[in-house]
Amino acid sequence: MASALRQTLRRALLRGPLATAWVARRGRQMDRAYGAHLRAGLNALAVPAAAPAVGGAGGLRQILLIADVLWEQHSLVPELSRIAPTQLLDLHPALEIRSSATTEPQRVARAIADFAAAQRGSTPDVVLFYARPALLSDEVFATLRQAWSGPLLGLNLDDKLQFFPCAILADHNDDYARWAGKFDLNLTSCLLAADWYRQRGFACLYMPPGLHQAAHLSPPERARFDYQISFAGTERFERRVLIAQLQQVGISIQLFGRGWPGAKWVENLPAVFRASQLNLGVGFPTPSQTLTNLKGRDFECPGAGACYLTTYNWELPLHFELGKEMLCYRSVEELIELYAYYVKRPEECLRIAQAAWRRCAAEHTWEKRFRNIFRHIGFKV
Repeated sequence: MASALRQTLRRALLRGPLATAWVARRGRQMDRAYGAHLRAGLNALAVPAAAPAVGGAGGLRQILLIADVLWEQHSLVPELSRIAPTQLLDLHPALEIRSSATTEPQRVARAIADFAAAQRGSTPDVVLFYARPALLSDEVFATLRQAWSGPLLGLNLDDKLQFFPCAILADHNDDYARWAGKFDLNLTSCLLAADWYRQRGFACLYMPPGLHQAAHLSPPERARFDYQISFAGTERFERRVLIAQLQQVGISIQLFGRGWPGAKWVENLPAVFRASQLNLGVGFPTPSQTLTNLKGRDFECPGAGACYLTTYNWELPLHFELGKEMLCYRSVEELIELYAYYVKRPEECLRIAQAAWRRCAAEHTWEKRFRNIFRHIGFKV
């Protein structure tokens, strides 16, 4: 209740220049805290990836995914199901119960225990746990180990914000390192973060985000677009600031997502991506406006067969050929420059979209990501 009240007051009071100043201040705090942790570990030696001591053996018959579900049911579960039958434990209903008598980790532990009791006799070969630090506790891990004996894999897609105890985020979703040793294997989407885990003695593999590419979807064939440029995503401070800067110079951007005036969320995001000549991406982890991290959208949008224009991130060239499969900007001015060039050249946008679709189909689906992980820990898939 107190957290919801703070958010309401923040939205009411932080507007215009005040909002911009607030975002910049929080971003500088995050950057300083993150930078301090990086400097502290600069002299640490890189630890090479080793075969994790995880007990995968034989065929993989059943996967269990545990998450506070937002996108996983429609993106990750179908891909995992192509490898083996996959069960989903959605923690969201338990977390929606507002009670001062229990903490979030306690509700997570109870949800896991209740699910395990209901599924007695059905034993997953591997458990994939995707949870933010605020949901974790010794009780949660004790419940997991009591329920199932198979390998426990921890998935983190926000290590730059969550791994270190930066104490910047109001929701306390940091210090993931405190819990990383509880997993048999950690999966990180940040290439540098793999060093952080291994230097602490935790098994870790690098696995960038992936996508679910619907079987019926083929690469686009015509440069016919409903929107010149669009952005799909929930309204956030750093996104609002960037989009306001584009609008101020006369760029009309179509907005999709909760929180934008007059905009509604859409169920069929690939259709929106393909209908847009340019799809804007914003690669900052909240609240920083200088750090970048890989995002699911970096693969979902190109994988839908769309021309994606996003913040430059040094990891993106490891996965895409920039300029041919994706476009990147390093400043608002460069973003405007790219827009001015490509908005007049829809056929070039189409060629980028087609190349991006082929790359994602060949390399970047969640199925391919997890087949590699499961093979690495001993399963035959």
